[in-house]
Amino acid sequence: MRGLDLLTPSPSPKLQADPELAELSVQINQMWPSLPEPLPLAWTETPLVSIDRSGIPWIIAPAEHDPLRTAGGRTVIPHKQRAQLKRIAKLGIPFQRLAIAHELDPEGPVRQLLPALRTQPQPCTNELARALVGEVPAHPGVTRAVTVLDAAVNGATSAVGINAVISALDPIIFGVIAPTPPLHGQLCLWYPLVAWRW
Repeated sequence: MRGLDLLTPSPSPKLQADPELAELSVQINQMWPSLPEPLPLAWTETPLVSIDRSGIPWIIAPAEHDPLRTAGGRTVIPHKQRAQLKRIAKLGIPFQRLAIAHELDPEGPVRQLLPALRTQPQPCTNELARALVGEVPAHPGVTRAVTVLDAAVNGATSAVGINAVISALDPIIFGVIAPTPPLHGQLCLWYPLVAWRW
């Protein structure tokens, strides 16, 4: 999964500094060894804009604050990843919350926030989060059709903005577990569950 530079290497000093969370991580790993290593990150109740170690900007939010949620309150997830999430749900892992991270284009609207983000993550409103992430990308079938059409007419369809359609960025869905129901600012175990490229 590209984008996991957002996360700290294992074993994390944060995790080692919290014995209760470290023990919980060991227990979860023993019960569900197929899960990837968790990332010890603070829970956030609102969208948070951050930069990973490689300099890539991200917005992280509780699933219910996903900037790409539809008007009906649904999160758009490709079929393959929905199937993966259903398989994970059947395992009975006690995730208390779900979160989503969206990679942001450093040349896009987040550019004006980059100087402040270099010193610390910044909370933002749902409205700003939507502006930073942009619109729901086109369905992959549309992307393929436009690519084929563009190739057939030697790039004459560039008015469609094919490069923007093809290079949509990574979202990652996390399952979050803590010793107690996660509170804002509490260190939790974030398990990356699925990711995809639009």
